[in-house]
Amino acid sequence: MHTPTPAQLLQVWERGGEQSAAASALLLLGSCCEDHSAEALAALPLGRRDALLLQLRARLFGEDIDTLASCPQCAAVVEASFRCDDLLLPASGAEAATPVLEHVSDAHGVRVPFRLPDSNDLLALEHCTDAGQARQLLLARCVLAADTGAGCDVHALPPPLQSEIAQAMAQADPQADLQLAFRCPDCGHRWQPMFDIARFLWQELHAWALHMLREVDTLAQAYHWPEADILGLSPRRRQAYLELCAP
Repeated sequence: MHTPTPAQLLQVWERGGEQSAAASALLLLGSCCEDHSAEALAALPLGRRDALLLQLRARLFGEDIDTLASCPQCAAVVEASFRCDDLLLPASGAEAATPVLEHVSDAHGVRVPFRLPDSNDLLALEHCTDAGQARQLLLARCVLAADTGAGCDVHALPPPLQSEIAQAMAQADPQADLQLAFRCPDCGHRWQPMFDIARFLWQELHAWALHMLREVDTLAQAYHWPEADILGLSPRRRQAYLELCAP
């Protein structure tokens, strides 16, 4: 992994502005993982994708993360601070060896091999109208076979077994289902919101891009330099010129 240049980041921001979180995450990874093809990045299990996004976030904006959440009990604003390393889990043995896993249901007497969800699956779910439809489609894509005597029709599996398989997928890739532990200082309520690094990092990139464009505009008006030259300046030198041209 390498750190994208400001010019590369602005290109990613421009291309991904109207795309989904899953698509924009792939654009971000494509800007820093040149040793992976676009197809290989899209096929990474979501936990591996999120681990790479956390590493990229640390390179771009530092290890420390500050975020806000609204208490669902009293609506108070709660602040939280943590580090990217705090969210990185050890790679699971299953992920490191093969993406094909197996769930054995003692209650139903069924062996169900499956693969871990990836970005291609998220992109395929974008047009689903409700959570139930999305889960059915995800299972249909990720379940490879079902030893039930009825072929591999996921819809034919009992709903409790479908829930077991979905839970087995989540347990096999915990990096893809990170939850933060919050406690409201006002009312004492505790809850665990999900932390979506793909959405969070894109929001940070959007804020950075707007700030960077303002700096480019200021320096271009003051010195008549082209955008490429301004973006090629180091942050320290660019800040020095901004201070010199400030009224």
